[in-house]
Amino acid sequence: MKSRYEFKEGDVIEGRITGIQPYGIFIKLNDECSGLVHATELEKLENENPSRFFKIGQSLKVKVLRVKPGGRQAVLKLQRATHLKRRMGARGFETENGFLQLKRQLPIWVREAKNNHNR
Repeated sequence: MKSRYEFKEGDVIEGRITGIQPYGIFIKLNDECSGLVHATELEKLENENPSRFFKIGQSLKVKVLRVKPGGRQAVLKLQRATHLKRRMGARGFETENGFLQLKRQLPIWVREAKNNHNR
């Protein structure tokens, strides 16, 4: 039986985050298909754990890069316009949680400043 939800390469689909791992984000596209946005596809998040920027249950638009045989799993890419541009601040990080985000980023900024100063 064919799925009534057939995705093909290039489709842009809204999905919901069901899992977050250091290597990527799992997205449920519908009841029959899910996919993975690999960490290498997450621009501007180099060397950062995706759980710092995404939440389980969050809705995201993704682009289908490839559908695996059987049609139940897909390789995905985050649609930058629907997420990162909206969330980017001056340093590339949102401040949705006010001081919590500042608390997380401050040590990184201090380390960056020290590294730049020592060059």
